[in-house]
Amino acid sequence: MRMKGLIAAAGLSSRMGEFKPFMELNGFPMIQMTVQSLKNAGIQEITVVTGYRAEEMQGVLGPLGVRLVENRDYRETDMLASIRMGLVTIQDADAVFFLPGDLPLIAPGSMRKVKDRLAGLPGGSEALVPVTGESTSHPPVLLPGGVRKVLDYRGGGGLKGAFSSMKTVYMELDDAGTLADADFRGDFAKLTAYARARKGVARKLWEAWYEETGLPEHVRAHCRAVGDLAGWMAERLTEHGACLDIELCRSGGYLHDLCRLSEHHEAAAGVFLRARGYLALADIAERHRGFETEPESICEEWAVVCLADKLIREDKRVSLKERYQKAFAHPPVKERILRDIKVCQRLKEEFEVMTGERL
Repeated sequence: MRMKGLIAAAGLSSRMGEFKPFMELNGFPMIQMTVQSLKNAGIQEITVVTGYRAEEMQGVLGPLGVRLVENRDYRETDMLASIRMGLVTIQDADAVFFLPGDLPLIAPGSMRKVKDRLAGLPGGSEALVPVTGESTSHPPVLLPGGVRKVLDYRGGGGLKGAFSSMKTVYMELDDAGTLADADFRGDFAKLTAYARARKGVARKLWEAWYEETGLPEHVRAHCRAVGDLAGWMAERLTEHGACLDIELCRSGGYLHDLCRLSEHHEAAAGVFLRARGYLALADIAERHRGFETEPESICEEWAVVCLADKLIREDKRVSLKERYQKAFAHPPVKERILRDIKVCQRLKEEFEVMTGERL
């Protein structure tokens, strides 16, 4: 199925009083995290409709590899007009995932459920719309018939009116992130706490934490190498059908040895990150040492980071044999190490089968 993404981010953010796309969550501009929500589901072709401060938006979005469409009449038009402009540029899509620019925190697991439901829709369906609690939520998905309905719709009610004319299938999602937008200051405060608990962080944060903990340069180099590899692995997995939080994998790798100078450094990093509200990152740091709990598959963020760590010695890529050669040089080899090697080999093979890439 050819899945593409559409993000509407043309508005003035007048209710917020500040331009929402550039407001930061975990050090990232909000619009970047919205784009990432789609990329976490393997959606690579993404169109963003801009308007207000379009030139600055291009500077932020250009490096992300998205297509930009400018709505020059953003002051006089509504979201439906922006969506139409975006849809005109999207060709050969079997499904178009739509998000407003201020809805950046949908869980990868929710995107997986939407993708799975798309595969079993009845014939003639024109749209798939998630429902969370009592409210319709995100991302609504337009099928080819629904795309035509939006382009042809001339009734009232804006986007909701267009959807009301479609043959729509509804599905339940238990994910507060599907409703977590930011229209007012109070919304943004909640969004900030939600992002800290579940998402990765931008470079300026993890670099500042390196300074705060006094992390030596050789450990920083190791962390950067692990983060780069974990991010690359997550990107390849999502391109081949997985739904993973790519930036959580990447920054989890950058931060896994954050408190390497401390005794029981895994737990110490967990304490450091939890105190600041970064719960998902804390969980990865606490679990990266090995596989006391065996992951079901490579398609788990902590498993990606843990495997990446085992494939990096100092700051260089190595094989599992090279990584563990010191352990085998002084037998008997600990049972924990033998277990970790076995799990790593299974995850490595799973990655290679899924992606066609060698690790």
